[in-house]
Amino acid sequence: MMIQTLSELAIISGFTAAISVFIGFFFGLVVLIKYLKTKQFLIFNFFLCIVFTLSPWYPSGLGYLYWQVTGEILSYQIYVLLGTAGIPIAIIAWLNVYLTTLKPKRKKFVLICYGIISLIFEIYLFYFLYFAPEAPVSSLLGIIDNVSNPTDIDYKGFVLIFLGLSIVSACVTGIHFAVASIKLKESQSLMWKGYFLLLAFILFGISAIFDALIDMNAITLIIIRIILVISNLFFYLGFILPGWVKKLLSIKESEVDQAMKPQ
Repeated sequence: MMIQTLSELAIISGFTAAISVFIGFFFGLVVLIKYLKTKQFLIFNFFLCIVFTLSPWYPSGLGYLYWQVTGEILSYQIYVLLGTAGIPIAIIAWLNVYLTTLKPKRKKFVLICYGIISLIFEIYLFYFLYFAPEAPVSSLLGIIDNVSNPTDIDYKGFVLIFLGLSIVSACVTGIHFAVASIKLKESQSLMWKGYFLLLAFILFGISAIFDALIDMNAITLIIIRIILVISNLFFYLGFILPGWVKKLLSIKESEVDQAMKPQ
């Protein structure tokens, strides 16, 4: 078995991505437990958002762990699927939360449109990965430029367009959702959730843009991954607002909060 050698930057990228992913999984698990207790479907959507929003960092993080165990790197097909296949789940779950809360009349139309686009995206992925061996797959899906850094890929074609659309849609609707929550002064809980979500979406947008478009050195890479972890923390706080945070911020329940509790 030939052991693949990784560059220092690839090791740092993989290690920090693995930490980011597992911290995100922890927050996702906490949200999932909350859903199992309350049976509120929107909370389950929050869980899907947290877990699958991290999809672009799966190949780097999980690929690094795979390399540590086997000395080999993930295949190109697995790399691309890990990093992209879960994105439609994340964006549709988030849009369901956003539209149910703020734009219920547009919910069906928008979700159907995104569902169709997502289906086309998944077919595109699987077709060029597994059913078109003669096609220039790398230029259609993504290129790994540096052989010594197989944890880094530059996405191309429809994949790049879909990922860009998803990031913009999530950040724009997320910031709007957060601002709308902040304006609800009659509920301290919702107002603070809005502040946390505003920070979460802004920090997530920064980390996603830098990871996708900017060539980073070891220091900037670590900083961006720290920002990603912090954004996940704020997503958790904004979606759930646990009791210890309410006590810390001296948040009192209003009539609005009481009305929103499951019966």
